[in-house]
Amino acid sequence: MSTRLLGVIMTFTLLIVTLLSGLWLWKRLVTTLAPQLPSTPTASATAPAVPTPTPLRAPPGYRLAGVAVGEPDSFAVIEAPNGSHTLYHLDAEVPGLGKLVRIEAERVLVQSERGEFEMWLAPAATATPMPVRSPLRRTPTGRTPTGRTPTMRTPAAPPVATAPPAAGRAP
Repeated sequence: MSTRLLGVIMTFTLLIVTLLSGLWLWKRLVTTLAPQLPSTPTASATAPAVPTPTPLRAPPGYRLAGVAVGEPDSFAVIEAPNGSHTLYHLDAEVPGLGKLVRIEAERVLVQSERGEFEMWLAPAATATPMPVRSPLRRTPTGRTPTGRTPTMRTPAAPPVATAPPAAGRAP
């Protein structure tokens, strides 16, 4: 009886400790993530509407083929219109584009004479289109949907080689 009572006490203690630590973690999470709101409301003036400039686009034919983000160095692989790939590091001059200003996980920022533009990772073009194949639908009985039983073909027997007639003998 005493082992059973000890088991109940241990289970109850473990439950209380788990609940208290959960409450402590929840309180810490809420206070850490809660935005710090100012205690007094501030009046904000309405700014005049300014049209947003249209973002620049990369020149046609260039493609961001890959990136390698790391510390202290990051690299970008850019494909030129002629199909060549080149590896560039941060602050490198890319011929025809400009200077690599920033390298991120899926994009790079390039500074050109016209301004700053971004290039996103893009897959390479498919060399040959592949047709979509659909599987032949079969029923559990082995019959095709038309109702005909598929015919089994046996391989043709190989041709029998005959010896040419001997010289001077009639066949």
